[in-house]
Amino acid sequence: MPEDLAGLLILKEGILLMFDIIIENGRVVDGTGNPWFRADVALNDGKIAAVGRFPGAEAAQRIDAAQGIVCPGFIDTHSHSDLNHLINPGAEPKVMQGVTTENLGLDGLSVAPIKTDDVPHWRRHLAGLAGDPDIEWTWGSFSDYLDALDSCRVATNNSSYVGLGTIRLMVMGMDDRPATEAEIREMQRIAARCMEEGARGISAGLIYPPSRYQTLDEMVAIAETVQAYEGIYDVHMRTESDQIHEAIDEVLTIGRRSGIPVQITHFKVRGRRNWGRSGELIAMLDQARTQGIDVTMAQYPYTAGSTILHATIPPWYHTQGAQGLLTALKEQREEIKRDIRERMDWENFAGILGWDKIFVSSVVSTANRDCEGRTIPQIAEARGLADPADAACDLLIEEELAVGMISFGLSEEDVVTIMQHPSVSFITDSLLGGGKPHPRTYGTYPRILGSYVREQQVLRLEEAIRKMTSLPAQNLRLRTKGVLAAGYDADLVVFDPAAIAETATYEEPRQYPAGIGWVLVNGIPVVAEGSHTGERPGRAVRTR
Repeated sequence: MPEDLAGLLILKEGILLMFDIIIENGRVVDGTGNPWFRADVALNDGKIAAVGRFPGAEAAQRIDAAQGIVCPGFIDTHSHSDLNHLINPGAEPKVMQGVTTENLGLDGLSVAPIKTDDVPHWRRHLAGLAGDPDIEWTWGSFSDYLDALDSCRVATNNSSYVGLGTIRLMVMGMDDRPATEAEIREMQRIAARCMEEGARGISAGLIYPPSRYQTLDEMVAIAETVQAYEGIYDVHMRTESDQIHEAIDEVLTIGRRSGIPVQITHFKVRGRRNWGRSGELIAMLDQARTQGIDVTMAQYPYTAGSTILHATIPPWYHTQGAQGLLTALKEQREEIKRDIRERMDWENFAGILGWDKIFVSSVVSTANRDCEGRTIPQIAEARGLADPADAACDLLIEEELAVGMISFGLSEEDVVTIMQHPSVSFITDSLLGGGKPHPRTYGTYPRILGSYVREQQVLRLEEAIRKMTSLPAQNLRLRTKGVLAAGYDADLVVFDPAAIAETATYEEPRQYPAGIGWVLVNGIPVVAEGSHTGERPGRAVRTR
């Protein structure tokens, strides 16, 4: 007997049921891609108890969803909330747009495991990406970090990868050289321990040191270890521009040789000269799937990306860590500028896009607050500098690397082509360090449902929700999330399909979306009638 019929049969036998919450009269989109259907959803003890009609049942709370869609909570598999949750556990930018589960530890840059001596360097290295809140890093192991999240009582559920760059830092520091066999074995041991302590898989950020320095054989060896734990390999590829074909081939080789499922994160085609290539590249991935390689993609629905400004500095100047990079910015300035002008054997943002397409999104000092929202050439002009590269280098020195950036360089046609592929799930890739963050931090999922589903009609509603719920749950092996059915976790969203919309902009990004009425995490309303309730019922989701 299907579980969602059990409540109906009991009611027919005259036994009155008592539920914690009943969400009534909504159009249920269950996350599988199937068409919506009209039903009530009953919740008990943080779980979905039944889906159907319960005319005689009692409930401690009833939510009228007659004008709304009821669906699983959105699962953001690429979030940079690693440190922000520790100072802002309400997670408002995420839950207000319907996110109920976040996955951390992306781009090879997890905050755990970490040696005490490495903390000062690593927090400075990550500051432009994850922020540098005034907190004590009390954890060392991966499990300790998940415990720290639980102790904060975050509003969202949280899982995490372990970063390959973080693992390499523990074993080799920032050295730019191939790992020895002994070092690879140690990295495999660390990866295995993190999987046993709850990691969902490994992430790589192959433009970010020290992950940038890893060889194919090194990554395959670690991936083989993680594959034995049913983990995933989530990768920011070595390039997303001119040599993207070769970058994809490297990723597919890792999947083929190790057997691990591969997810290419924030899949995109950067740079005007590469626009229009999305179809050919997706065909490459489709061919790999026919050959048995489990490869999927994740995407944010914007034509601009966001990362740390020091990603514009060639990786060979990062080998001495954060302090060494600051020294290089002062003492090797002309060499750095020459390499940015002349060398394209790395993901050269300025060379691919131009400095005029790069905006500063965040700084930490009040002295440079006027730089936020301005392009690098605009900052250079205000400072009387002829070369925009000098403005970027000076700002990195003044802010001790803690500078975020937004870069424009994608084609809307490619964005749409990619989002329509069945293997693509949606992510925010949100940076929460301060300043003027990318609007995706506040508006990703409402943007999809409002613009791409309702207005442009490039996606069916049910298909868009599948890409936000059951597909990311499948990729992360979150076996009790992502589907609205009896027995699954009561992570739910209720929204008005006619009103849901992103309101965040590049100029004013810190704005909550319209049209989301209710968000429940583990059966507790965190958003009620469009307002945050203050509840924080999330928990760390560990592998089992």
